[in-house]
Amino acid sequence: MDNGRAQMRFDGEVVIVTGAGRGLGREHALQFAARGASVVVNDLGVESGGDGADVSVAQTVVDEIVAAGGTAVADTHSVADADGAAAVIDTAMKAFGRVDVLVNNAGIISFGLFGDLTDDQWHQMQSVTVDGAYFMSRAAWPVFRAQGKGVIVNTTSNAGFAGCPQLSHYGTAKLAIAGLTKSLALEGEELGIRVNAIAPMAITRMNRDAFFSGAERESDDWQEELRTGLIPMGPAEIVSPTVLWLAHQSNTVSGEIFSTSSGKVARVAFVVSEGWFDPNHAPEDLRDNAQAITELGDYLEPKSTGDELAVIPPLFAMQNH
Repeated sequence: MDNGRAQMRFDGEVVIVTGAGRGLGREHALQFAARGASVVVNDLGVESGGDGADVSVAQTVVDEIVAAGGTAVADTHSVADADGAAAVIDTAMKAFGRVDVLVNNAGIISFGLFGDLTDDQWHQMQSVTVDGAYFMSRAAWPVFRAQGKGVIVNTTSNAGFAGCPQLSHYGTAKLAIAGLTKSLALEGEELGIRVNAIAPMAITRMNRDAFFSGAERESDDWQEELRTGLIPMGPAEIVSPTVLWLAHQSNTVSGEIFSTSSGKVARVAFVVSEGWFDPNHAPEDLRDNAQAITELGDYLEPKSTGDELAVIPPLFAMQNH
């Protein structure tokens, strides 16, 4: 019990967290395990930019979970290809016999002005971020379908839906995750599979350089300073409750994105304004009605591509009678 409330537990459930060796993923894994889940801690142990590898990183988190009385196994397969993703699922099935929750958290980050980005930077970002979520979701899908239930929590970013200088490759990949989330949620509905995404903001080793000096980073003083509340983003552990909430069997939400940072959790929506209508318009008409087109005003929040199309035929018919 927590302050008289029934605790949201995951006893008997198996959770895979990719990129769980450090940062956000580590906190997700620890908090799932603390609430009874058996956790597959997947991590290659690469640096924030995707270079190198340290297979001990995942095992360190597993040791921490086990020491606290939890259950976990380490997995060091890459999620960026089909064979690696299938192997992650196989690790879970061999160790625990099922998979209930997949948290697609694995990701990398690198910075660069668009004109200076290399093809390698672009392709590596898409490979880890987009391909990783795709291959892992595809590998888990038949398991969830056979069970008649399953949950996927993806990781997108406001760098995708709001944009961010020097992160065009990162933002592109993260916005693709939002699209994958929406489509999989629609397909998963009749299969008992829920799919949502978080858009987290937290200071971790991936972005700490923007907030702390070299001396602070080297001494790990940045982690203590972060908890003073003087930095505009909170620590990773404040994000994880949103992941657990979305993953819990009591939650029925699917196809949504939630911004989560520093204690604030809010739904993110993509909306279409009421706009301006004339089926016979020319470019000059758009110029002359730019204010009506660009102002949000009354808006539609489409839940599928058909939602937006559904409001057009009646208007079109009215214009032609």
